[in-house]
Amino acid sequence: MACRKRRATEQAVPTRPTKLSRTTRQAYLHQHPAYYPRSFGPTPEELCETRTIWVMSSQALNTIGTKIWNFFVPTAPDVSEVLPTSYPVAPNRREPSDSSAETVTPSDAPPLASSSTISPPPPEQSTFLVPDLQTLKSYASSPSLQRTESLDNVIKRRYKNREHIYSKRHKASVAMRNEELREAMQLELYNISRSSSGYKSDFTTFKHYISYKAHLEALQGKKEVISRSPSLDESRLNRPSESTRARRHSHSSVDIAFLKRALEAARATLNGHKPIQSFSPGHDRLLLTKRAKLKRIDNLLRPPFPDSLPPEDETTVERLKKKRGVVSKIAREQVTDRDLTRLGHGQWLNDEIINFYGALILTRSEDCKKNIGTPGKAAKGGQVLDVHVFSTFFWPKLTGDGYAKGRLSKWTKKMDIFNKDIILIPVNHANAHWTAAAINFRQKRIESYDSMGMTRSAVFRHLRAYVDAEHREKKRKAFDFTGWVDWAPEDTPQQENGYDCGVFTCQFLESLSRGVESFRFSQNNMHYLRRRMIWEIGSARLRDEY
Repeated sequence: MACRKRRATEQAVPTRPTKLSRTTRQAYLHQHPAYYPRSFGPTPEELCETRTIWVMSSQALNTIGTKIWNFFVPTAPDVSEVLPTSYPVAPNRREPSDSSAETVTPSDAPPLASSSTISPPPPEQSTFLVPDLQTLKSYASSPSLQRTESLDNVIKRRYKNREHIYSKRHKASVAMRNEELREAMQLELYNISRSSSGYKSDFTTFKHYISYKAHLEALQGKKEVISRSPSLDESRLNRPSESTRARRHSHSSVDIAFLKRALEAARATLNGHKPIQSFSPGHDRLLLTKRAKLKRIDNLLRPPFPDSLPPEDETTVERLKKKRGVVSKIAREQVTDRDLTRLGHGQWLNDEIINFYGALILTRSEDCKKNIGTPGKAAKGGQVLDVHVFSTFFWPKLTGDGYAKGRLSKWTKKMDIFNKDIILIPVNHANAHWTAAAINFRQKRIESYDSMGMTRSAVFRHLRAYVDAEHREKKRKAFDFTGWVDWAPEDTPQQENGYDCGVFTCQFLESLSRGVESFRFSQNNMHYLRRRMIWEIGSARLRDEY
């Protein structure tokens, strides 16, 4: 009995063969899964169970995904709220078995009815029912549609634009080539200026001059916005100390297009044909010859500018530069030690220096008591005219506010400008350049003197408007401009850098106050003139030599 049981067990579970081919082994293991080794992977039954679990898991994920979708995406609006009670269906649909049901109502249909539950209309009805405007409005204002999120509320990804890996190297190489080209063009222009126009400064100063001129030409094309300096009240004494660094022109890189235009003009002037001298002595030529003759006589009568002040005056200048606080006062003007540093080399002059120098000119004119009715008296070194000097705040008032709004009639309440020989006006253009302007009643001229040689048509226009408005206010009639001309002489001394415009302006005003039409100073005298202005401001009087 025991032997039979053992034989039955051996037949049910046969022994595992030791050496079989791959095909035979796979067939044997398929018939006898009990001997399926675990190293071969899961059994077929386990694979079946795994597939069942995967199917169940996919169904569960599908259910979860549906719930997530329904959570983020709003449900469609209820059809029964917005659509009409009945509507036809296209006639080419397959007719259902029950032909008696032609329409379906939203109350009988599910929330989202499928197309199979809608009965088609009779064949003769081949058009759709177009909803009216009220139906469309109700659909647009339905609560379900209002809950729909717009695309504007969707979070947009921010993409960062990255530069090319060689972008910085390329930009550096382009900047280097442009700088080399700019340097070569400036050098060529410098050589032409030295040979044709007699430029005498060095190349570094010439580069500052070119950049300054390019900046002024760019400003001239725009609307001039005048920025005033701080007013001359007592609060300026409490301001923090300003830097004494040179106020040079900060635009170191000049536009290549500007350099090309300047080079073309210089080459055209250098290579152009000289004008043929006419042998007929016209009126203009006679005037030029007379002016040149008078200039030679003036140079013979008056010695040229010295290179420096006398030793005792140089000591006074050094003492004034070390003084702190208020250095000098005259009339309503005063200059502090911070203002006096503007007369150092390579610095722009501010309103305080120019207004103080104008007060010196006005005081000298009043002391001499010279006007057009008594031409006999003269000061040492030349005849002093009856002048009036406006402050630097006059021009911003005139161009910014106008005559009426700026209340410029009160500026001349105690005097009549039409009884003066000349009216002197310092002009600041866009807080970048100083020029001198004058209303010359003796010569019947509106004058402008610019050390950069730029056209100032706005100066002539504004000053003519001011003279006419002042005459209408004081004389109650329009001013007669018969015989008046706009005067901007071509032989005006020119600066060769970007910071001496204020000194040129002060010297223009001082020379015009003596009736001088030919200026003797030039760029070579700027160092001496700055030192002389320090002495004049500290002494509160102008020097006698001219």
